[in-house]
Amino acid sequence: MYNKGTNSMKKRIIIVGGGFGGITAMHALKKQLGHNIDVVLIDYRSETLNKPRLPDVAIKGENVEHVRFLMKDAVKQDGYLLIQETVLKIDALAKKVYLKEGGIETYDYLILAPGIEKHYSGIDGFREFGYSICDDIQAPRLWRKLQSFKGGPVFIGSMPYKSGSRVDAPKLLAPCEGPVGEIMFLLNDFLKKKGLGDSSPVTAFSPAKIFFEDVGEKVRNNVGKIMKSEGIGLITEKTVLRLDANHIYFTDGTSEKCALAIILPEYKPYDFIIKSGLGDEAGFIPTDEQMRHLDFPKIFAVGDATSLSVPKLGHIAVVQADIAVKAIANELGKKVKIPKFDPAILCIMERDNYQATMIYSNVLYKGKLDETLNGPVAFGMKWSFDFYYNFTRGHMPPEFAEKLLVNHLRKKTKKV
Repeated sequence: MYNKGTNSMKKRIIIVGGGFGGITAMHALKKQLGHNIDVVLIDYRSETLNKPRLPDVAIKGENVEHVRFLMKDAVKQDGYLLIQETVLKIDALAKKVYLKEGGIETYDYLILAPGIEKHYSGIDGFREFGYSICDDIQAPRLWRKLQSFKGGPVFIGSMPYKSGSRVDAPKLLAPCEGPVGEIMFLLNDFLKKKGLGDSSPVTAFSPAKIFFEDVGEKVRNNVGKIMKSEGIGLITEKTVLRLDANHIYFTDGTSEKCALAIILPEYKPYDFIIKSGLGDEAGFIPTDEQMRHLDFPKIFAVGDATSLSVPKLGHIAVVQADIAVKAIANELGKKVKIPKFDPAILCIMERDNYQATMIYSNVLYKGKLDETLNGPVAFGMKWSFDFYYNFTRGHMPPEFAEKLLVNHLRKKTKKV
C-alpha cells in the first residue's frame, strides 16, 4: 500500500517546470496520493502561462495579465511546496537537483516538465525585424508593432524541429503549426478591419513539404478551404535564413518582400538537461510510453522537453503528465490503471466574429479520427477551456468532456 506513515517515511517527488505538464502533474499527484507524499515544484518563474491565449494578446490586444497566474496559488491549493529557482544540474545517480543560488534538493522521484527554450537568436535579424507570440514578452511586443503597422506583405511560419533517434516518435519538421494557423486567421481579420487587407497579403510558410503534417488529409483539406476563402497564401519547404527591414530570406536562396515576419523559433532543450546527461543526441529527454526515462527509472518526463512529445502540443503534455503520475502512484502501491499512451492532436484556432476551427486528429498515431469542428461552438470550447484553466489554477476540464467530444466525432466520421 502507498505510504501512510510518518513524514520521515514520505516519498519526495520533485517537479521541475510549472507549465501545462508540470501543473497537471502536481494536481494529479494530489488527486492520486494526497499528502502521503512530499511534492516540490521548482520553476524560475513566479507565474505560469496559459499559452493558448497568447495569440489573443498579440493580435487582439488582450491584457497579458489575463494569460498568467501566480504559481504559488496553484501550489498552495494542493498544499505542496514551491521553490522559485533555476535548475543548474541534475545528478541522476545521487538523485539530487542543483539550484543556481546554491541549494541542493534530493528526491525519490523526479518529474521533468521544464518545457523548451525558444531560440530567437538563431534567426539573423529577428531582434530588429522579427516577431513572435510564443511567450508573454513576444506576444505584447507584436501587439505594439501592430498599432503602428502601415501595411505590406506578412509572413507567418515556424523554424524546423530537430529530433533525436532514441525514441520511436513521429518525425516532423514543424514543431506545431496550430499556433501558425491561429495567428494567420486572427491577423488576416485584424488587417481587414483596419483597412489594410488589400495591401497586406498574409502568407503562411512551413519548413515541411506539407503544411499541418501532423494531421490527416481530411483536416488539411478543411483548413485549406478556409485559408483559400480568406485569401491566405501558403508556401512550403521554407526555412528562414535571415530578416531585414523589407525582406524575408530562406535557406533555399529565395526571398520575398516582407513588411512583417511572425515566426515560431527553433525549440531547444534547456542546457541543464544536456549537461546532466539526460537528453538524446538532440537534447530531448528519451522516455518509454509510461514517461519513464530510458536510463534512470526514478526520473519521469512530460511535455515539450521529451522526445516522445511530437508535435510539441499542450494537450500531449497533459496526457503524458497523467500517465507519469499514475505510473508513480502504481509503483508506490496504489492500485491505479496506467493509461496507454494514445495521444491526439487537439487544438482550437480562433478566427473571426466568434468563429473558430477545432482540430482533433490521431492519424499520426495510427488512429482513424481526423475531424474539424467549425463555428461558434468551437469558439465557445476555446474560451470555456481558457476560463476554466485560469479560474481553477491549472486544472484540466473533466475527462468526460473530451470523451463526449471524441464520441461525437466518431459518429460524424461514421456518417461520411
